[in-house]
Amino acid sequence: MQVEFNVNITAKDLFAFFINNFYRRFTGILWLLFSLFCLGVSIYTWGDIKIANSIILIVVASFYWIINPLMLYSKAKQQVKNNKYFSETLNYVVTERGIQVSQAGEQADVSWDEMWKAVRFGRLVVVYVTNIRAFILPVNCIGDEYNNFVDLALKGLDTRCHLRKKQ
Repeated sequence: MQVEFNVNITAKDLFAFFINNFYRRFTGILWLLFSLFCLGVSIYTWGDIKIANSIILIVVASFYWIINPLMLYSKAKQQVKNNKYFSETLNYVVTERGIQVSQAGEQADVSWDEMWKAVRFGRLVVVYVTNIRAFILPVNCIGDEYNNFVDLALKGLDTRCHLRKKQ
């Protein structure tokens, strides 16, 4: 059995990957707690301390919620615009041996043993080769072959596959 599909990565796809990759890690959770703490302290001490100090606390808290996502979106747009890898269509062939990706006459094969894990973040399937290198696969590109893809990933990755079939 094999599943074949084409992928064009958009800035929206890359942004979703960046957000999930950053905010689901331990450091992302730590930043969340820190920003909530800063926001709480700002609200609790409002009027008791100088307004400038309260504003600084709000700015620090907003870094996690506003500034960082804007920077990640800007980074995603820039990478899609400047990187040839994202501008051309990627062809994926998924088999029991692994994933073969080809683009513009070049081809790379990665076996399931070389992959770390597979997860789904909303409309994206992400197959990690390392903790920072991954195949980003929009679910709509996999299409009707999604359940077959999940079967192959389950067979290849076993407990490292965190995908569920569509009902």
